[in-house]
This record gives sequence, structure tokens and C-alpha cells, in this order.
Amino acid sequence: MSETIYVQIGYTQKTHGLKGELKAVIEPQYYEDFTHNKRIFLDIKNTKVPYFISEVRGGSGIILSLEEVTNKTLAEPLQSRQIFLRKKDLIPDHKRKYLVEEDVLEYAELEGYIIEDETLGEIGPIREVLEMPQQEMAFLEYKNKDVLIPLNKQLILSVDNVQKRVKMDLPEGLLDV
Repeated sequence: MSETIYVQIGYTQKTHGLKGELKAVIEPQYYEDFTHNKRIFLDIKNTKVPYFISEVRGGSGIILSLEEVTNKTLAEPLQSRQIFLRKKDLIPDHKRKYLVEEDVLEYAELEGYIIEDETLGEIGPIREVLEMPQQEMAFLEYKNKDVLIPLNKQLILSVDNVQKRVKMDLPEGLLDV
């Protein structure tokens, strides 16, 4: 019997509302695969646990409803989990409608670096660099909240590759959102 191969396609974030919905992030190159599957696998204690998708919606972010996850209490243990599909569930390239080119993000190498503001001091480590329509954004946690910080030459004062720090001059009030 051959071993099942899983491919990470994204991750869950926090719960959304009281009906057991979860916010989720799906990597762009796997979005078409995600929308064509009725089942995903979440990594729970190093085991791939299957969940059937009952609904996907959302504008700026994905809101995911899973069968049998009907309230916030059931959804909370599923927060911050890696989302997988089986490799055999991925769409072959020749059948894809949308081929996503792997664009290299200009600031991708800053993942893991600590952002330090000129005024506020240390903000925290960059968990992920995201591509947004206008620009690249640093996704990180600040004062127990997820925040996005624009990454651009106007705000970045210096990058220390040895200390893995990004010195920035953030606009006042940016982190108060």
C-alpha cells in the first residue's frame, strides 16, 4: 500500500463569528486546487485529519465553513493549522484554467526578520510577506493582534541582514487599527 503524499496549500487563521467559521489563507498557486476539492486535511498533532468543506466565501480573505464544525468552540482547536490536499487531488498542469507564475516577491527574504520602528521600537517578527494589489505587506502579530505593514522603500530605513532586523519609519497610527 503506497503512502499518501500531502501538499500544504495554506493555513487557517482565527475563528470568524459564532457559527464555527475560520479565516483561511490559500497560496495563490493552489487556489484553483482548493476550489475544486470538497475535502481538505488539517494538520493536528502531526496527523492529517480530513474535513469536508460546506461553504467558502469572502472578499479580502477566505471564510471557510467545515461540515460538523458548527460553533466557535468546535472551531477554536482548528485555528492556526496547516491546510493540506493530497497530491493526487491536485489538478494536473495541462488541465488548469489559470497558470500562476511564481513571481518572486521583492521583500520575501525578510520573512522572520524583526521590524523595528524608529518611534515605537521593536514591533515583532515578520511571519509572512504577502502580495497585495498595491504592494507587498509584512504580516505579523503586534500586541496580540494580526497586523499588515506596507513594505516599500519610503518606509524602510535600513535592513540588517546579520541581525535580521528591518528599521522602519511607520506612519503614526498605522498599528492602531
